[in-house]
Amino acid sequence: MNLLAYGWDDKWQAAFATCGNADLLPARVTTMYADRYEVVTEENIVKAHISGRMRYDNLYSAKNPRVGDWVALQPNPHGAATIIDVLPRVNCLERQGVFGSVEAQVIAANIDKCLLLQALGRDFNPSRLDRYVTMVWNTGITPVVLLTKADTVPIEEVTKNVKLLAGYLSGVDVLAISALTGYGIDKLLSLLAPKMTVAALGSSGVGKSTLLNHLMGGDVMVTAEVRGDDQRGRHTTTHRQMFMLPTGTLYIDTPGMRELGLFSYDALDETFKDIQAIATRCRFTDCTHTREPDCAVRAALRNGELPRQRWESYLKLKQEEHFHERRQILLAKQISNTRKKRQKVHYNDYKRGADRKAELE
Repeated sequence: MNLLAYGWDDKWQAAFATCGNADLLPARVTTMYADRYEVVTEENIVKAHISGRMRYDNLYSAKNPRVGDWVALQPNPHGAATIIDVLPRVNCLERQGVFGSVEAQVIAANIDKCLLLQALGRDFNPSRLDRYVTMVWNTGITPVVLLTKADTVPIEEVTKNVKLLAGYLSGVDVLAISALTGYGIDKLLSLLAPKMTVAALGSSGVGKSTLLNHLMGGDVMVTAEVRGDDQRGRHTTTHRQMFMLPTGTLYIDTPGMRELGLFSYDALDETFKDIQAIATRCRFTDCTHTREPDCAVRAALRNGELPRQRWESYLKLKQEEHFHERRQILLAKQISNTRKKRQKVHYNDYKRGADRKAELE
């Protein structure tokens, strides 16, 4: 194995040097199954788990290793190696946890570009795409929108939807592709490079695994047909895994997402730069775009310059932002209470130990 091919460089070497243990090895997480991992070292690919100390110290799971992380590894010749530490991340894709959790769920770490896949046809939903683009911009990662299954719709519809998205997603490459016919794949490959790490995100059935199989030149992931009635797909990908493409690009395949709750809304203005530009034409700088005179946003809605669906998507995310801020206060309290509880236990244990020692004396 060659760690340089996986993105190892002087920057990561300097970060690893701070671990201060000559017995540790640098490694990159390539696969994650619940709490089990596969990591690549200079020698080979090995199975690993996190240390007990890491389980105790990490008050929330987002600090645990994820696919794409560089880690300090304690080798074990008789079984699974132990992950001792996670090197500081350059960035990470994260969303709100599911089932009402207020914690962040890290999808992947240390990403250069993020491929956002939507299938042309019934799955095509610009409002949902706004959410994905915002999540990616939040982390400083470059998004690339891929409209898949271009072979299933007329070319006029393909051109129309690419033009629609490119019109307001300023600075984002929008490509239509077909992994079955090869349409648009050359344009995608021109955006990728050796040692670059890309992550593929999208709903089930949009063709993430099919695209991976095409890029790998063989079947490395199981695929399944979508349902005919609603074009929904089944979760054929059940875990996150990093593959090295023949071109040298590192490709992270992820399970399909049924829902995507944003963990940060800092990039809303970046995602909706078209609306921000229109709002600068309003008569009042603090215009709420509801009843003020000479509102450019309302005028743009009337004359069709701003699509109604685009505006409603923006309003929905702004409302979620206010709700999310309240949830973050709850998360901060949870972490604070956990720390206080642990400190209290430590202090009481110390007192009891001191008392017992005094009694023995």
